[in-house]
Amino acid sequence: MTRTIHRNFAEVTDAESARTALLASGFPQSCIQLTKHKPLPTSVSTSTVGNILDALTPGGAAAAAAARQRSGAMLTLDIYDEDEQEKADAIMAGFGARQA
Repeated sequence: MTRTIHRNFAEVTDAESARTALLASGFPQSCIQLTKHKPLPTSVSTSTVGNILDALTPGGAAAAAAARQRSGAMLTLDIYDEDEQEKADAIMAGFGARQA
């Protein structure tokens, strides 16, 4: 029976490198999915709250905007047993994976 694990990466290139390493180690391509993080759409209410919080952020609005940038990605991997999970986690950890 399969289980699905999810791991986040700070950079898209790290996730792509981890995916390549997983494929090279024998994981089937059909079991690996890469999803790039996308910024959330803004609305009037979120903009208003965001502006208030930006003013309270040390460094001001520019620092808050820089902190909101999400250029990372998530790898989703179907595994079949604990050995596969350990193998996958060891590979992905080498590229800075964090548990989602």
